[in-house]
Amino acid sequence: MPLGYVDAMLRFNLTDHTVITESLSPEVLKEWLGGTGLGVKYMYDEVDPLTAWDDPENRMILATGPLAGTSVKGSGNYCVVTKGPMTGGLATTQANGFWGAFLKFCGYQGIVLQGQSPEWVYIYIDEDKVEIKSAAHLVGLDTIQTQQALHKEYQLKPTQLSVCCIGPAGENLVRFACLAGDYGHVAAHNGVGAVLGAKKVKAIAVRRGKKSVAVFDKDALRELAAQINETAKSTPAGGDCYQWGTNAGHPVLHRIGGLPVKNLTTSIFPENVDYDGKVLREKFAYKKKPCWGCDWNHCGTLKITSGPFQGFESDEPEYEAMVATGPLIGVTDPALSLMLADRIDRLGIDCNETGWLVAWVMECFEKGYLTAQDLDGLEMTWGNFAGTKSLLENVAAREGFGSLLAEGVMRAAKKIGGPALECAVFTDKGNSPRGHDHRAIWYEYLDTCVSSTGTIETTGGGINVRQHKLEPISDPFSWEQIAMQNAAVSGRRVFEDSLGICRISAAEDINLTILALKAATGEEFTHESAMRTGKRVVNLMRVYNTKAGITAENDKPSPRYSSTPVDGPAAGRSVGAVFEQMKERYYELMGWDKKTGIPLPETLKGLGLANVIKETK
Repeated sequence: MPLGYVDAMLRFNLTDHTVITESLSPEVLKEWLGGTGLGVKYMYDEVDPLTAWDDPENRMILATGPLAGTSVKGSGNYCVVTKGPMTGGLATTQANGFWGAFLKFCGYQGIVLQGQSPEWVYIYIDEDKVEIKSAAHLVGLDTIQTQQALHKEYQLKPTQLSVCCIGPAGENLVRFACLAGDYGHVAAHNGVGAVLGAKKVKAIAVRRGKKSVAVFDKDALRELAAQINETAKSTPAGGDCYQWGTNAGHPVLHRIGGLPVKNLTTSIFPENVDYDGKVLREKFAYKKKPCWGCDWNHCGTLKITSGPFQGFESDEPEYEAMVATGPLIGVTDPALSLMLADRIDRLGIDCNETGWLVAWVMECFEKGYLTAQDLDGLEMTWGNFAGTKSLLENVAAREGFGSLLAEGVMRAAKKIGGPALECAVFTDKGNSPRGHDHRAIWYEYLDTCVSSTGTIETTGGGINVRQHKLEPISDPFSWEQIAMQNAAVSGRRVFEDSLGICRISAAEDINLTILALKAATGEEFTHESAMRTGKRVVNLMRVYNTKAGITAENDKPSPRYSSTPVDGPAAGRSVGAVFEQMKERYYELMGWDKKTGIPLPETLKGLGLANVIKETK
């Protein structure tokens, strides 16, 4: 077994409540690493692409990687891979916290869930003690209540027992339900919570194990971990996040037109300064609550100290959650956004899809496409806090009109049709953007539309392209430069998501990350081999999704998503006008057929995937 890894995977057959431990070969570990890579490998080998997301034959893989549980900061990460209900293709999404490290300390690289339990259960893992137990007492609880109940049941603290779970939305198979754990960490994208709900698994609790992670060069890894951490802090964005969290991005994005406001009807949000991370922590009482092995001020809790909601306390929402409950839906009071974001997490729904959904409903209400009668009596005006809260409850419970909205923006909009469809924001695969106005951020726009994961796949925040021997683009609105840069760095984020580490604190410099991987495993990884690993996973996902029926025709934005900003810094810049050219050039540079987006045989052969060429015919 290569150092840095553990070769054991737990496989749960939920249909008959059996559990087995299986070994991973050194070759599989070195080729697919862990996390996203390992999960995609399992899905390709075991799940027919035409299998429905809620079929018992679908798998859900939760996996760590070779750097999880090591001295690298933020190495409690885990990745979820399954077939997602939003796109019908692969879902890959990550969460930080403690879960990944605790699983590694129990001696497991990951778990595989298959089948469907006849009744609600939860999973408990404590090294060799692995149990499938009744969750009858947990059904109906929100994600915080579920974690609290299990911590009380086992008389363990959150630093001793890590729980990831679903809320009411996952139980009711809301298509954009998520997994939540460690009181504030969410694996959100492409409806992974609905998949867990379909399998009738309420929670997966992992007690911190006592097994150590064997690494090749402990001292070198410790030194590299410190260097990686300091390098991440030294960048402008990293420094702001280290001190003030991701909400430091609000004024930055507003300055470039990248803050999404009122369903993309405008790019102007004067209150953006009130949502700045520094301002939030000065206004509310902040308490630091870092992830496993991390020293950043990125994560914590906020407590409202004055006004009508004085005393309310919750996990500090990330930037995307504050956008979804603030500018995107016309709320201008951060206290109200804080409470809505908390409710979203408790119900167990993806904040991004939720924000676009509520914003779409509000615009439709404003323009008369939807009425209060349609909306079960709710007056969904812009910024309506009480109305939004009620709507969220209806969606999570699939009650009334909420049952249609629980299908997500694309399906709800297509069902209603007419002018309501014209103002909905989504891609034709079914996923919605992250919390940005991508009409001003073209590299994330292209990424969102062509991704195989149900969310961004290639970019994920700023990448220092000089680490890839590239010069930064000179024009952020040049479709040629965007296509070239995205193709050149494709695979990097997938490689990092296979390691069990946080992108923010531990993956700023890919060359240092590779050195850390070498120190952990003793294997001779290079920049070229790391990128090749990532590109191999990207191409295997593309082949799988093609077989699932997702084509180049689905790699396109909705009319509103492709619209031209009418104001703000990006006013008049039309990404929609050049999108098809940009997409075709990206396909070509990726080594895919520029019309179909299917990987070419020579591309697959060059990545060691000659065995899947037959699947592209």
